[in-house]
Amino acid sequence: MKLVTLAIQLSTVLATTPVVLWHGLGDRYDSPGMTGVADQIRDIYPDIYVHSVGLSEDGGKDQQMGLLGNVREQVESVCDQLAAIPELKGGFNAIGFSQGGLFLRSYAELCPLTNASAPVLRKLITFGSPHNGIADMPLCGPSDFLCKSRNKLFKSQVWTKNSQTNVVVAQYYRDPNHMDVYLEKSGFLADINNERQQKNKTYDLSYLEKFVMVMFSEDTTVVPMESAWFQEVDLESGQVTHLEDREIYQEDWIGLKKLGKRGDLEFHTVHGQHMEINDDVIETFALRYLGDDDDIKAGDDFVFVNQAK
Repeated sequence: MKLVTLAIQLSTVLATTPVVLWHGLGDRYDSPGMTGVADQIRDIYPDIYVHSVGLSEDGGKDQQMGLLGNVREQVESVCDQLAAIPELKGGFNAIGFSQGGLFLRSYAELCPLTNASAPVLRKLITFGSPHNGIADMPLCGPSDFLCKSRNKLFKSQVWTKNSQTNVVVAQYYRDPNHMDVYLEKSGFLADINNERQQKNKTYDLSYLEKFVMVMFSEDTTVVPMESAWFQEVDLESGQVTHLEDREIYQEDWIGLKKLGKRGDLEFHTVHGQHMEINDDVIETFALRYLGDDDDIKAGDDFVFVNQAK
């Protein structure tokens, strides 16, 4: 475990690479939280271009589409959306929150295939994103019977064709104890993680300059929380399999091993519940990863933990 400290030296940092944001489930591209993140990045890097992904110009509809819709079609529509923005032509860095991080990672895999004009994703930062899927719905309190009933209903319907083509959360559901069903019926995640026997050799994240995965230490929304680090967890035994020990890494199904060997795959922890992000966290990661100046000095202003194996 390594402690990393960053000094905040706003007068010396530079950035010309634009930034794209993608919000999480239940949020919308124009929410106060998302506009606040964009404004904070602009405060750090004056004149930087920041774009917040919306599946519709109508914020309410965008929020609804984060719950209902075909994920692959949505990602491909964002390939076209970003290709139409002149400011992004030279490429961009990105921050994805919760499922938005998974979708931005999917952008990096799908867009080179579906739209040759789609701008290149350079550095990707994801906060609490279910890269290895979810094996359960958000954990319920002992006496929260409504929550338990909801989870039971979800599981009973998760593998239907309708769920796997129209319910966003269902399309990244992955129960490691029922992999045969998952590989057969998954409408999105099994493909984008290249887990089926027939591999898509074009899925390759190794062109990313940096892939930074952040996990929340007390996350009970993404279950298991270690999915944010691409780890496998047996929910019955609690046994955790690190990414480096999994086939997806060892056989390099989507380019993660190349990134890791290069030193461009990073794992960090932010303490707190799912999406419990304060301004210091955003500022620290923005300073460390979004600037074009690599000479940020070490200091005592903020500390986060790098737990890469």
